[in-house]
Amino acid sequence: MASPSNTTMEDLKTLILAVDSKVNKFNEKLDTIENKFSNLVQEVKQDVKQVKLEVSETGQALKELRQDHDELQRGVEAMELNVQSLEVEKFESMRQSFETDMKNLKEKQLLLEKHDRKYNALVYGMPEKSDENIWKVIDDLMINYLKMEKPKAESFPFANAHRIPARQNSGEKKRPNPIIIRFIHYADKELFLSHGSHLAGKNIRIVDDLPPCMKEARNELAKIAYKIRSDEKLKTRIRHLGVTVILETRTSSRDQWHIRKQFCCC
Repeated sequence: MASPSNTTMEDLKTLILAVDSKVNKFNEKLDTIENKFSNLVQEVKQDVKQVKLEVSETGQALKELRQDHDELQRGVEAMELNVQSLEVEKFESMRQSFETDMKNLKEKQLLLEKHDRKYNALVYGMPEKSDENIWKVIDDLMINYLKMEKPKAESFPFANAHRIPARQNSGEKKRPNPIIIRFIHYADKELFLSHGSHLAGKNIRIVDDLPPCMKEARNELAKIAYKIRSDEKLKTRIRHLGVTVILETRTSSRDQWHIRKQFCCC
């Protein structure tokens, strides 16, 4: 009976050792798997950390990129404002240059027209008849009104003379049409005008022929001059320099002339 028991014990011992060996192998495998899993977890954690770092760096890069974009946008807006300012300045400069050129051109045109009228004189207020002889009217003006010597008056060579239609105000007594006289010699015209002082107190006046805008300025100044003579008892004269018509006053012949008002006709 002892012999079978020993065999059984040996078998059991062998079985236990075999089981223990398998358990050890299983434990070894489990440790290996655990180590691998642990390593995997560490790798995943490392990858997650790396991803977070990359995300953080990407966010910072995006922030810097946004700042660069904003700075670039502000720079573009500033450049646009500068361009607009330059365009406005350029346009303003061109406009001023154009206005200056136009003013200079108008002034030259006026001076040419004034020069063309240089030999002309206008006579306002000389009595008019329907069947008059214009040359006899001029002789009458020079001899009886301007007090020029008859031989001198009759020696003046004229290029032309005629009346020009005057603008009549409605309801007003018809005024004589002005006479325009064109002299051949400028000195003769100046002598003719120099006798204008003999017309003081009469409704006749003799003046230079001027371009229309300068005539209008002279007429306006003549109204002002009349009021000054009436209210302030000053002496007045109207002269023209270039394209400017000037009203001057003084208290007596011993005083200097002073500019009272002037109109620039361009």
